[in-house]
Amino acid sequence: MRFASLGSGSRGNALIVESEGTRILVDCGITLRNLTAGLERLDLALSDLHAAFITHEHGDHIKGVKALARKHSLPVYMTHGTAVKSGCDELPQVALLDNFSAVSVGGLSVQPVAVPHDAREPCQFVITATVKESDDSSREKRLGVLTDLGSYTPHVIDAYNDCDAMVLECNHDVGMLEAGSYPYGLKQRVLGDWGHLSNHQARNLLSNFDHEKIQWLVVAHISQQNNTEALALDAMQDVFPYHERILVADQDSGFDWLQIH
Repeated sequence: MRFASLGSGSRGNALIVESEGTRILVDCGITLRNLTAGLERLDLALSDLHAAFITHEHGDHIKGVKALARKHSLPVYMTHGTAVKSGCDELPQVALLDNFSAVSVGGLSVQPVAVPHDAREPCQFVITATVKESDDSSREKRLGVLTDLGSYTPHVIDAYNDCDAMVLECNHDVGMLEAGSYPYGLKQRVLGDWGHLSNHQARNLLSNFDHEKIQWLVVAHISQQNNTEALALDAMQDVFPYHERILVADQDSGFDWLQIH
């Protein structure tokens, strides 16, 4: 099982997950042209994708979905609220996530997780692959994708408690946000329980998990105005001191393939 990003941040998000020939797209907040170019960088084409999963209707996560659905016969999964709010509910390629039940696509199982965010019916995903070992046994590998939430709940902690890799939001540094140029209302939205995780919140959430099990920790969805990579990494490494297993997802280039062993 491996995963890569085509971009992460307020200007667009897209993540590719692959296992044994099955490839899914998580969010499509970039144009179809940029999606095609990003896939080419990973030696893939649109025809190599088997499904797309959308977390919520904000533009940086759904911008390219309608063009993708109309031009390619690709199933696109989202909640009913996301479909209605985005105007995707009438697209024949859209499949609704049913009561947050897991969806199987090839060798991947995608579990939606309800999260507190200021969207119509947002979710994040835990993606599981059952992979055969060399001795013909098999085991599950789990990737947790957790961005765009303003706070975390016991349900979130429980859902992400056993991941082998995580893509975790560290959106802002509270001090930078409060001293920055955002209007007061926007600052309150970002800081609120339905906004985005700060470095400190992400650090506290991470402290609930088994760090020895996490092979890769990707710091994601960093605000370019209200955070820095150094501040985000400092916060994470306070509780996750494994420098060789942590990296930052770039807004423009994301990150290249990371393998989950």
